[in-house]
Amino acid sequence: MKGTPLRAAFLSVWAVLLSAGFLQVANGLQTDVISVRADLEAFSAGTIGLMMATYYVGYSLAPLAGRFVIGRIGHVSTIVTCALIAAAIILAHPLLVTPLVWAGYRFISGFALSLVYVAYESWINDRVPNVLRGRVFSSYMVVQMATMTLAQALLGLGDPRTAGLFILCGVVFVLAAVPVSAARHLAPASAPPEPLGVVKLFQVSPLAAAATMLAGVSWAIIFTFGPIYAQRAGFGLAGIGLFMGLAMAAGWLLQFPLGWLSDVLGRRPVIVAILVTGLCASLFGVWSARRGLSTNLIAATLVGGFTFPLYGVCVAYVNDAIASETRIAAAAGLVLLFGIGSIFGPLLCGWATTAMGPTAFFAMLAATMATGVLIASRYR
Repeated sequence: MKGTPLRAAFLSVWAVLLSAGFLQVANGLQTDVISVRADLEAFSAGTIGLMMATYYVGYSLAPLAGRFVIGRIGHVSTIVTCALIAAAIILAHPLLVTPLVWAGYRFISGFALSLVYVAYESWINDRVPNVLRGRVFSSYMVVQMATMTLAQALLGLGDPRTAGLFILCGVVFVLAAVPVSAARHLAPASAPPEPLGVVKLFQVSPLAAAATMLAGVSWAIIFTFGPIYAQRAGFGLAGIGLFMGLAMAAGWLLQFPLGWLSDVLGRRPVIVAILVTGLCASLFGVWSARRGLSTNLIAATLVGGFTFPLYGVCVAYVNDAIASETRIAAAAGLVLLFGIGSIFGPLLCGWATTAMGPTAFFAMLAATMATGVLIASRYR
């Protein structure tokens, strides 16, 4: 039967998809809860930016250690151990609420969760043949974005001033360890390859490499300062969840159409179009900042729709330009580039928010997209 190979491919990675769903619910919720709680504790915007950036420092280091760790203890043990570490870390947050301690927690959490992503993607790349990998990996990305959207609805279930939402995150992190533990027999025996070097990625496609870093910057700005912007704009907890949820839902809903357009029209035109529309959406956000909550929700939807799909098209652009046997190493290298870019998002937005106020959220997204447009005008 024609559908048998695809069905077999999904059966070989069902545990990864289910585990990733639980993990992203917990991760999406914890990012909102930590950002909102830090703002309620009157941490300065610059302090919040620095604190949240440490997550991405850990995130960027993990791909460099992934081959060693997974090679030593295996995919399942890596996922289970790191999910439990993430659970313990989020449960520790309410016990000592200080920026320095939380920065340390965020670093550990970023490192642990990034190792999980490396293990997930190595599992998919090992178990799924090349001809089916694009469809399975796209499904993996949609599961991640959809469940992070779902996480936004959970923010209104508790009060970030109390431990309840932190405990909920910890419980869901633990659930992420269950599916892979039950599917140990499906796990690969080999470790992932070393990431393709950053210099090599820029040689392959300067535009795709630079846009991947800018995607990291923009994603990190939205995830870390989106909840803070919404709170300062006057949204309650349910409204903050709606603001973030609309941005994420628009992103994953447009992922497939924009990916299809890049197949038909070419990667570079679609990357340029995403950057230009993302710039326009961000400028609309700057304009809408003081024009009511409904206008802010529209701006969040537009920004999410034309920001989140950028990374996927960049990955496809790089894969078009390299040999098939190096694609797994290139994927690891792109995760590293994305993580490096993500470090700068909270730092820059934190400093800008201190100087400009909440409008800096959309202004920094506009600056990020504008940088991408300038790079696209010079490089391919």
